[in-house]
Amino acid sequence: EQRETLFTGSGELYTVTYSGGMREENYSIDGVVNSLTPFGVITLTRTDGEALANDKYVYTVTINENTYTGEMQKLNDTSYCADIEFNAPQDAKINVKVDFTGYSFVADLTNTSANFNIDKTKAMEIANKELAEGVKNLLAEKNTKIEVITKVLKDFTSTEVDNYYWYVGVVSTNGETLGLLIDANTGSIIAKKI
Repeated sequence: EQRETLFTGSGELYTVTYSGGMREENYSIDGVVNSLTPFGVITLTRTDGEALANDKYVYTVTINENTYTGEMQKLNDTSYCADIEFNAPQDAKINVKVDFTGYSFVADLTNTSANFNIDKTKAMEIANKELAEGVKNLLAEKNTKIEVITKVLKDFTSTEVDNYYWYVGVVSTNGETLGLLIDANTGSIIAKKI
C-alpha cells in the first residue's frame, strides 16, 4: 500500500479525510507485491476524538466529475471509512457528504499533503537511508522478499501541519518488520523500528 496524498475537511463536530494511492488488488501485507490498483480511503471521525455513534453512515464523494456512493464501515470506535477505487490527483476538487440518523455532514476537502515540506518521494529517500542496513539483513536470507507500505498519520485533534507524519513500513515474507515515522514538516525521524 502506497498512500501519496491526504485531503481533509472539518466542521464543528466532524472531520473527513481522503487518502489515495496504489495498493495490491488482493491486499495482503505478506512481503510479496502483486498487481497494483488505484484506491482512495474516505474516513470520518469526530473533531474531539470521541467515539462515533453506531449508525449507518452513507457517503457521497465527488472527485472532479466522478461520484462514488456507498455505506461506510466501522474501522474502530472513533472512525468509519470506505474504500473507493480511485486515486485522486493532487489538484482534485473533492466534496464529501455523509448522511446518518438526523444529520448530514458536508465538506469540501483541501489537499493538506500539498503543504508538507516532505512529500512521499522525500520520505522514501529518508527511509531508504535509515532502513538500508535492516533491509539488507532481511534480504540476506535466501528467497526472502519485502514490500513497503507508506501512510500519512496524524493526531486529528490538531490542525497543525507539523503534526502530520509519514509512516514507512517494510514487511518481509518471513513476517519480520521495519518501520520509520517521519515528521512531514521537518523530515525528522520521530520513531524507528529496526
